[in-house]
Amino acid sequence: MGAAPVVAYHRQAGEILGRMSVAEKIGQLFVVPLGRHSPNALRLPPDQRAGAVANDGLGQVVEAIRTYRVGGVCYFPTRPEGDEAGEVAALLRELAGAVDGVRPVVAVDQEGGTVARLRKGVTSVPGAMALAATGDVASAETVGGIIGAELRAIGFHQDYAPDADVNSNPANPAIGVRSYSSDPAEAARYVAAAVRGLRGAGLAATAKHFPGHGDTSGDSHLMLPSVTRTADEWAAIDLVPFEAAIAAGVDAVMSAHVAVPAADPSGDPATASAPILTGVLRDRLGFTGVAVTDALDMAGARERLGDGEIAVRALLAGADQLLMPADLTVALTAVTRAVESGRVSVARLDEAVGRILVMKARLGLLGGPEPAAPEPDLAANAAVARDLARRAITVLSDRSWTVPAGRVALVGNLGGIEDVLVPALRGAGAEVSVVDSGSDPSTVDAPVAAAAGADVTIAVTRGATRWPGQRALLAALAGRPHVLVALRDPYDAGLAPAAAARFLTYGDNAVMREALVDVLLGKATAGGRLPVDVPDGDGGVAYARGTGK
Repeated sequence: MGAAPVVAYHRQAGEILGRMSVAEKIGQLFVVPLGRHSPNALRLPPDQRAGAVANDGLGQVVEAIRTYRVGGVCYFPTRPEGDEAGEVAALLRELAGAVDGVRPVVAVDQEGGTVARLRKGVTSVPGAMALAATGDVASAETVGGIIGAELRAIGFHQDYAPDADVNSNPANPAIGVRSYSSDPAEAARYVAAAVRGLRGAGLAATAKHFPGHGDTSGDSHLMLPSVTRTADEWAAIDLVPFEAAIAAGVDAVMSAHVAVPAADPSGDPATASAPILTGVLRDRLGFTGVAVTDALDMAGARERLGDGEIAVRALLAGADQLLMPADLTVALTAVTRAVESGRVSVARLDEAVGRILVMKARLGLLGGPEPAAPEPDLAANAAVARDLARRAITVLSDRSWTVPAGRVALVGNLGGIEDVLVPALRGAGAEVSVVDSGSDPSTVDAPVAAAAGADVTIAVTRGATRWPGQRALLAALAGRPHVLVALRDPYDAGLAPAAAARFLTYGDNAVMREALVDVLLGKATAGGRLPVDVPDGDGGVAYARGTGK
């Protein structure tokens, strides 16, 4: 972007900021959910859910925008099975038509892979770790461009992606395959490419979760995890992809609800830490865009400081956008009182709102109709995604293994994979028995009995490193012919030393399932290499990063 447009955006933002009242400025800070509700709301105590789900319908959101001048909206599906892209587009057009003046920025979590709020009428694409498994950095820019163009055509302005975490902890329950790699330099290359792809399609890109959620063993949705690296380790690992994202022009950076004692010994979440959001993100890394918090209804944000104080502290720390507080009224009131008392200065308020308005100016949200977005070529996008998915599938051990035309037992944590796998296996001449034992079975008798009557068993896992029942099944199959299909986490490969082959998908969305079927039946050749080290369970490494084709 040249200097002239940037100057124009700042001028336009400054003119609008100068006409705003304090109340209007405060409203611009907040992002509310549109759809069913924030998924974190269900984790709140029953008596505290009302505020979190109050803004789940279009009418309530429009009322919040008109009453409080709320500056942003985050979309979630309106029903559990998901929404069609055309339905979402109509909803967002209705929202845009109901708002006068400065329009809200409409955001969504559409990382690709396992995190995708839209799954119908958009391209199913490989997730971050799957793309890194291809070894093709350009794939991240390609997929970013696909996601960005399709979201823009629907009516979105901002994607809460890419994930810039370095997943160096295999036990991490929050990040996993959402990260590109355990290698910071490799992750940085893919993150920068994804930023370029999203921005090139006209979307605002958001790197998350600053200052790094990759080395945690806890989930910030449920608790406040702590990053225990030294200051030097943290700078050399976690900060590297964020530096790359900033260099690539990322529009926003999302804070994490994690404590980083090496940077801030207070124990506060990074979302409320001035040493992290201002001292590191602004002063050290030179980021001048929008700092947005992760959802403030997450336990990692609210348990230590409360629903009002976390909003005030985040603003004081250097955050500009306050995403989905557990209770909008409580958070708005707390920030208003902090501004009125002088605890939050008008200068800090203007700084935050000014950054938001500059981003809105680039997105065409400050006046006049939004620029029309071209209709994407979904068929062409699907072909690209399918090719990348096949190139991402990673096979460890016997690369020539294909399903024999005999008796096959499909067992484990299936979660719907049988819908595509069983017809394909039967079409190839196999006699298939199916036992879905779930994520953590209390007994493995049924799947083991199915294996006893089969020529070969396909054992499917999802996060077996975290579920003892899945590990027990793999141990029980050790004496029988079997292969492993590790949906999502590649770390499961280290738990199946007796398997003839291990097929890693890094995700279980539609495109990865289809690619898996093609590889299992010998219709496609897997091309992936591990983007992470896979532990062996005894403190060693079963498969090193780079293992594969």
